[in-house]
Amino acid sequence: MTREGLEVIVTCGTGTGPTELAAFDAALQEAGVAHFNLIRLSSLIPPGSRVSAPEDRPALPGGWGDRLYAVYAEHRVSTPGGWACAGLGWLQDDDSGAGMLVEHCGADEAAVEARLKATLDDLACRRPGRFGPLSARITSIACADDPVAAVVVAALRVEPW
Repeated sequence: MTREGLEVIVTCGTGTGPTELAAFDAALQEAGVAHFNLIRLSSLIPPGSRVSAPEDRPALPGGWGDRLYAVYAEHRVSTPGGWACAGLGWLQDDDSGAGMLVEHCGADEAAVEARLKATLDDLACRRPGRFGPLSARITSIACADDPVAAVVVAALRVEPW
């Protein structure tokens, strides 16, 4: 069986709202994925896939309530002075395009980046392949008064119901 690779789009957003859930929705809006039902996946990128992380973050095509199969990191904070940081990192095999995505969150971008690298280094050691360089997308927002949220989403597939 031959499998066509996926076009994996990594997008991110931050948001503020009167509650942490409203802030999460605002972050999903900025990431262009708020109109989907998110179905969380674990960490594997199928062979033949291409991963991109465009800076402009256009809304992903699909209808209201469609299923979005995704790996995502999210962090919500409601304490003034706190930070919400979310990040995704990925590696792909140079030959097959198969790869791994990992997600981490926290209150500090440098710590999130370090955990992404440590996790991917460990996962790559446990699997066969020649994995290329680490790629990552990290976003963050400071909480002033209202709750905030940060989200990074790797969109693998959209399906209608």
